Amino acid sequence: MLRNLGIFFLGISLLVTLNVAFSLIGPVMAQESEILSKTTNNKQDKHDDDKLVVVAQINLKNTEKNGLLKVVGVINGEDFVKNIPLDKLKESTKQLKVKFSMDKDNEIVSAGKPDEFFVCAYHVQNADTKFSSNKEAVVKYFDCNEGDIKSTTQPTQISLFKATSQVYSKTSTYYNLYSKPQVVAFATLSDEIAKATNSVSSLKKEASNSDNKDSSNKPVKVKIIVPMEDRKDAKKIKVMAMLKGQIKSAIIDDVQKEFDKTGGYTIERTFAFDRNTDIGPIQIGDRFHTCVIGQDLNPPEGSECEKRLIKHLDKPNSLAAR
Repeated sequence: MLRNLGIFFLGISLLVTLNVAFSLIGPVMAQESEILSKTTNNKQDKHDDDKLVVVAQINLKNTEKNGLLKVVGVINGEDFVKNIPLDKLKESTKQLKVKFSMDKDNEIVSAGKPDEFFVCAYHVQNADTKFSSNKEAVVKYFDCNEGDIKSTTQPTQISLFKATSQVYSKTSTYYNLYSKPQVVAFATLSDEIAKATNSVSSLKKEASNSDNKDSSNKPVKVKIIVPMEDRKDAKKIKVMAMLKGQIKSAIIDDVQKEFDKTGGYTIERTFAFDRNTDIGPIQIGDRFHTCVIGQDLNPPEGSECEKRLIKHLDKPNSLAAR
């Protein structure tokens, strides 16, 4: 009897012990799962292996914290536009990182090294300015940079507003040279120099006459020429162009039909950009970019980009890409 009672109490003690043990194990397992879940989410935020990531590092060391930055880019056949109010940043902010994230594969191309892309940033001094047709650009300055995709699993870095960048100075120099008439004295020049100067002066006058049409709302045209002699069997490509923060694109679904229509192996597309943009009027010297994208362009690159300055406001500005 005593033996039976001992076994009974031992059984009860065992049940109580197990009940307490399981009640403790439950919260421990839940807490561990929650921590792992948070850790996993953080890792996904930092490195999303399913996405192609480009990070633009924008130097703000000498940038006044007023107006906004308009950051635009064409990456892997996709276009991006981000407006960043500068007055929302701390005055001490010296660098800004803008992240672009997209699918590695889309209907046009699968990302790979060394596909090309570009990113531009425009510092708009007064975001509330009502734009007119005068030459008082509201863009204080801008910078553009082209790059190659370095990795499809890790972010590709690109820099803007570096001290060594001369993009804005080159474009403004061109504008000042060809958009404004200048008086030149020829009395002390030799005939040969005078002739050369007259030629330059004539070019300035032509550009100036074109520039006098600033008051017009006539669109500014960009003609993209895509030579495809080395890709005669291509099926589908996309042509993209960016001017003064505006991005235009066209998909050629049947490249072979295009070849048959033109009787050659060159594709052309002309894009018309609004003369007055949300960051000021397009003017001579503005820089435009274009990219041609397609899986059939590989190798070496599924995306190829080029750039040029606007020279005409009244007729198409041509650029061969590829």
